[in-house]
Amino acid sequence: MASKCKRLMAVLMSLIFVLSTMGILGEQVHAAAVAPESGKIYYIKNKNSGMYLTVEGDSSANGANVCQKTGTGSLGQRWVLEKNANGTFRLHPATDMTGGVSLDVTYGNVEGGTNIQIWENNGLSPQNFGITPSGDGYAITTEITEHKSCLDVTNASKVSGANVIQWTNKGAANQIWYFEEAQWPSGGSGSGNVSSAIDADGYPDQLMEFVSTSDGAFVTASSLNATVKSNATGSASNRWKLVKKGEDYYQIINAANGYALAPTGNNASAGASVVVTGVANNNAQYWKIVAVKNDSNGDSLNYKVVNYANTNLALTLSNGSYQLSSYSGGAAQNFRFNAHGAEGFAGYCKNMSNQEKASVTGGVLGTVVYVSNISDLQKYASGSTPYTIVINANISATDLTKVTVGKNKTFIGKFGSGTLNNIHFRCISSSGNVIFKNITFKHDASKNANDDIQMYISNGNNFWVDHCTFTGHTSMTSTDVDKHMYVGLKADYVSVTGCYFGGHKYGLILGYPEEDGVGTYDGYPRMTIANNYFYNNYTRAPGLMRYGYFHCYNNYIYGFNLGYTPYTGCNIYSEKNYFDKGSYAGCVVDDHGVGSFTDTDSVLTSSVTDLKTGPTSWRPISNYGYDTRSAVDARTWAQQCAGAQASRIVYAID
Repeated sequence: MASKCKRLMAVLMSLIFVLSTMGILGEQVHAAAVAPESGKIYYIKNKNSGMYLTVEGDSSANGANVCQKTGTGSLGQRWVLEKNANGTFRLHPATDMTGGVSLDVTYGNVEGGTNIQIWENNGLSPQNFGITPSGDGYAITTEITEHKSCLDVTNASKVSGANVIQWTNKGAANQIWYFEEAQWPSGGSGSGNVSSAIDADGYPDQLMEFVSTSDGAFVTASSLNATVKSNATGSASNRWKLVKKGEDYYQIINAANGYALAPTGNNASAGASVVVTGVANNNAQYWKIVAVKNDSNGDSLNYKVVNYANTNLALTLSNGSYQLSSYSGGAAQNFRFNAHGAEGFAGYCKNMSNQEKASVTGGVLGTVVYVSNISDLQKYASGSTPYTIVINANISATDLTKVTVGKNKTFIGKFGSGTLNNIHFRCISSSGNVIFKNITFKHDASKNANDDIQMYISNGNNFWVDHCTFTGHTSMTSTDVDKHMYVGLKADYVSVTGCYFGGHKYGLILGYPEEDGVGTYDGYPRMTIANNYFYNNYTRAPGLMRYGYFHCYNNYIYGFNLGYTPYTGCNIYSEKNYFDKGSYAGCVVDDHGVGSFTDTDSVLTSSVTDLKTGPTSWRPISNYGYDTRSAVDARTWAQQCAGAQASRIVYAID
């Protein structure tokens, strides 16, 4: 008998092994509990049972039941948190990564024992929950009961499949939940679904602003089903996430409240007020964003926003509010389409002849694709088709590998990953309108020749490098001649903001790199360098600058020998930077008596009052509006916020 039992056990163990390798038993959930944050994805484990909040059958259908089950790592056990303007949360199951469904109290009933389900987003109170510390975990309280009730496992059951209901919050173990970080479902390379929740797909969304050409103010959301207004004050209420729903139409989601732009009642009719409302799969919530005017460089400047349900009807400003009206081409129906956070020359600005220049938009109007290898990175980087290219994993090459970049691309590193090792971007031909965001650049110390530059931009207009980390070398040698970045030749309208540059003999080299460029390269590039952190860069931090216009403000430069090197034809306007020489000489200006340089209100480690280099009369306020903070505050901000981030990006203008 004992022999038979052993043989039976062996068979069972073999079967379990086979099922596991086939993926039939699923991925077991093992993760440490963390403090929940909006925009992240979690498993939610019950304290009493050790089981996980689950949508039965991994369903995304209206009315699908929610229960507790043994952890398997399935999509029905992963939940994306989206914070509402009032501090409550919506919980979106990963069974629908569009963010179109939410955890829901059935029928909005306030009674104890009411079932918990999922339902299509409607923006109503039954889909809003509090996440409140309780014991050593959290209670998930229901807004409809004024947070007196919470999610509760029926009868404190420890059985897989036991139902989850709403019940008076007593702090019991079956009412306490732990949040464990989960994997995003869109692994590997290829296109993926996009959630309506802000930053909910594991990377920083590029939010956009619609600015009326009639009054110069923002399209601004208010509360649920309230009319959208015009407002000149920047806030999250006038920032919008685009979710591509088809080949050329989008859902437009407000960053402050997560509601969708739509005609009232989701009825696309002439004269209908435009509001924000609960996200739904409805043609009236979809919009086409169509360029109607180019700037002097041939880039799209002004756009009309027409409703997909009736493309004759356009978003129209009328007496400070927005409605749908037949498109006639007037200023009240045209908008500048600006990337939020794009300071300076990469954003909306004017050139030296006072002509308008469009904001960088990158690949925001294209498909979101995920890459985890060099081959896919190069495939999507080339050409002019717009893409948001999410670097979905750390990618490394043994040899220095150059990726050629075309037009209309946004490269974004995922939170906590997105490191490129020995991979260099080259924007050298038929390039422009490109955003690089939240990427960490590393390279071997042996990759230190003159052309070994991880960010090389020499052709095209509108480049924005934002919140990237350039790690440099752990040690520097006399043979190092590589640089963090080169911007020159005919590249123009470039902003470098919120980045970290560390551990390098040379920092940035900017402008045509020889002295014979007069008459050919005068005025190139126009460049903004703001809110960056330069740490232990021996020289050229912020940079060596020729020919162009360079606005440098609110940077923190620590540990340097030579800061600015003005050279032929440059105009440098420096303001409110903080220079700290560290253990180096700390000479702010490498003074060769050429070019033009002016500084105001910076904290300096050497005098700039008696330079051979003359002052510049240029002031960037003639090209764009901007805000600054004091040099001391700039240092603090850079230390806390510059470089690639593991969670939400903070812009200096927020």
